[in-house]
Order: sequence, then C-alpha cells, then structure tokens
Amino acid sequence: MKKSYGWAVAAGLCAVAAVAAMVPAATIVTSSNQTFIGKIVEEAPTHIVIKTESGTVTVPLVTIATIQRDADLKKRGIVAERIQPADAPKAFGRAKAAVAKGDWVSAGSLLAGLLELPGASFPHENRLAATAALATCYLQVKDAEGAAKAFTQRAALVAGESNKQRLLATAEAIENANTMMGLTIDGKTVSSYDEAITIAMTWKVKQLLAEAREIGATATKLNNLEKLEEAGKRIADKLGEADLYSPGFSVTNREAALTSLADNIIQAARKAVELCTTERRANISPYWKTAGSSLKHATRYNNYTRNYLERRLAAEDGLKNLKTFATKTQTPGIYAKRAQKAIAPLLMQLDALQYHAKMPDMPLGQPPRIRLVAIGSQFK
Repeated sequence: MKKSYGWAVAAGLCAVAAVAAMVPAATIVTSSNQTFIGKIVEEAPTHIVIKTESGTVTVPLVTIATIQRDADLKKRGIVAERIQPADAPKAFGRAKAAVAKGDWVSAGSLLAGLLELPGASFPHENRLAATAALATCYLQVKDAEGAAKAFTQRAALVAGESNKQRLLATAEAIENANTMMGLTIDGKTVSSYDEAITIAMTWKVKQLLAEAREIGATATKLNNLEKLEEAGKRIADKLGEADLYSPGFSVTNREAALTSLADNIIQAARKAVELCTTERRANISPYWKTAGSSLKHATRYNNYTRNYLERRLAAEDGLKNLKTFATKTQTPGIYAKRAQKAIAPLLMQLDALQYHAKMPDMPLGQPPRIRLVAIGSQFK
C-alpha cells in the first residue's frame, strides 16, 4: 500500500508541476456557452486543439463563438520603443534590417517609436515608408487594431483626398477582419501592406453595392415616377463612391444595384394584389350591394373603396413606371427579365381587380367596375 500511495503522490506532484508550468494561452467559448481555458497547440482550418488542465480538447471551428488570447501574447507583440530624436536615423536603419529578416515585432516596435517622434526628427518621406512597413508588421503578428491604426496614420500623411479615402477604407476593412483564424478579410488572409489594400478595395465595393441595394429595397412611394428616379439617383451616387476603390464599378454593377428597386416594386404589387383580393371579397363587393340603402352604408362602402382603389392604382403605376425607369437608366434588363414571369401576370390581376367579385344575384357577364358611390340628397 505504501508503494502504491507513494506512486500516487509522485504522479500527483508531476501533474501539479505540469499544470503550473503550462501558461494559459487562450479562452475558447463555444456557441453552446462552454468554456475551455488552456494553451492552443494546433489551429487547423476545421478545428482548434487546446490543452487544458483536464486534458486536450479538439473544438470544431464552427462551434466557436469567441477566442480570447491571453495577456502574455499581447506583451510579446509590438510596443513602441522610446527613441531619442538624435538616434532616429540609426533606429530607422535597424527597423529596415529587422523587416528584411522578418523580425516583425522588433521592426514594428522601432517603427512605432519612430512615428512618435516630432516631424523635425523623423521627416515626412521616412514617415510614409514607416507607416507602410509598420502596417505589414502588425499584419504579420495578426494585430488588426494596430494595422488599422497604421493605415489611419498613413492616411493623414498622404497627398490627395482619394488616397486618404482608400487608406481609410483599408483601415475600416481591417477593423472588420476575422481574427479567429489568422487575420482574414472576406475569407482571404492578409499579411502585407499591398495585400491589405488590394483585398480591402474589393471588400469596400461589396459594402457599397450592398448599401446601394438596400436603398432600392427600402425605397417607398415608387408608384410616383419622380420618387422612383430619386431612389435611382441615390443608388447611382452610392455606386459612384465605389469607383474610387474599383474604377468602372458603377457601370458594370448598375443593373445589379437597380434590380433591388425592380424587386421592391414587384413585391409591393404582389402584396397589393393579395390585399385587394381579400378586401374585395370581404368588404367591397358585399357593401356595394347595400350602399344605396342608407347614408351609413354608403359612407362605409366609400371608405373601404377609396383605400382599395388607391392601393390597386399605386401597384399598377409602380409596375408601369418600372418600364419607363428602365429605359431612362439604360438598364432594360431590370424590366425585361421580369416582364413575362412577374410583371405581366400582376398587371392582369390588377386589371381584373377593377371589377367587383361575382356575388349571388349578380347578372351574368362582366361584373360592374368598382367605383365610389355618390352620396346625395336621398340620404338627407
């Protein structure tokens, strides 16, 4: 028994020593709110392996909600060095050498320190080079916040508003980057200054296209041609912004953006047909039969009918405006691609909704057209 107890104690002490020596490197929280704290020993495209105090755990990437890296990792990151103004030339040379060696932390720390010096000690030309190199250093160590800051610093140094906006867009893309597995924008790994700009420009135009489509999807009163054209202009302006990041984008993506307006109009027309069909059967035609019996019945019928007629006409006008709008904007596809399967059937349904539903005791043939009734002296 003593020997067994001794071995148990020894094993326990070894385990304690191992746990004490293991520095927790991350905290993983899953979508089911389970937490794993330990040292990440493997990061694969489909999973992460974390060594915890209770053993090694493989966590599928799709189940991970957040990963919190520990403070020690941050301490080993880029921290601006204190550099005396007189030592700026030597420090800049050391930073260049560190970049050449791929020592991103040392290079980044030197460059960050140099950029804190006054302008006279570290001239503008060197600052431009330093911000680009510093951005690469931050990207290499997977520090999105630092990289975004470096691009913002560079934006303040460059000439020309377009250059500033492109750099700020890159900073914005990096701020929205996925840092769970490396540092990725739109699923593409970003590890250098030039790479970040290239990928960020694609990311930015996608954002602007999404905003343009949102304008079309949420626009209202499109039965009014003037309102429809105003929405189209807002979309065109948003696409025009995208030309700064990808020249010619507004031309090649105009129809894709304006499609949202067409779909908005068609969706509204379908809703109008649905509502009018229900309203006609439930209220319009039944009250029409009694509208002439009293002021009360006539007023109630007219109240229902007025809203009904406005809704039906608005839907019809919207569909007809779309054809005019497509011609004016030189995007015939937004109408032509929907003409046979969506627009023509809707116009036929709306045309039929001009007439009363067939009711018992109604004469054969075409039902009467739906109109407001005149309220005159017979009800006084």
